[in-house]
Amino acid sequence: MNIKNVYILEDRGILFIHGSDTKEFLQNLITNDINKVDEANSCFASLLTPQGKYLFDFLVVKHKKGYFIDCEKKQIQELFKQLNIYKLRSDIEILNLSNEFVVAAFSYEKFISFDGAKDLPGNTFKYGEDPVFLDPRHKKL
Repeated sequence: MNIKNVYILEDRGILFIHGSDTKEFLQNLITNDINKVDEANSCFASLLTPQGKYLFDFLVVKHKKGYFIDCEKKQIQELFKQLNIYKLRSDIEILNLSNEFVVAAFSYEKFISFDGAKDLPGNTFKYGEDPVFLDPRHKKL
C-alpha cells in the first residue's frame, strides 16, 4: 500500500519486549550485541537453535523502555512462541503488536531529508513517538 510515497509493508509483524531483564534476555539469545542498540542505532539479528541452526531473522529497534522486533508476519506467531519458551523466570513481557502497529518504508533520499537522519546503516531517530531507522543490513534497503 502506498500513501504519498510511504509504503506500508503488510508482510511485516511487530513484537515488543520490555521489562527489567530485557537487555540480558536478548543479549543471551540473539546473534547480535544488544548493547549496540539504543535510541540512535538499530540492528539486524537472528535467533538460532542451541545447535546453531537458523530459525528467524529480524530487526531490533529500541523503543522507550523496551525493544521492537520487526520480522516477517508469517513467522511472528512462531517467533513469539519460541521467545516465550526461553523466557523462563526472566522479568520480561513479550507482546505481539502486529495488529496495533504497521511497518512502513520510504526511499533512502526521503530518509536522509529528515532532521536527525544520518547516512549510516542502522541510524535511528524519533519521528514523533515512533522510531524511524535506516536498514542496518545496507543503507539502500
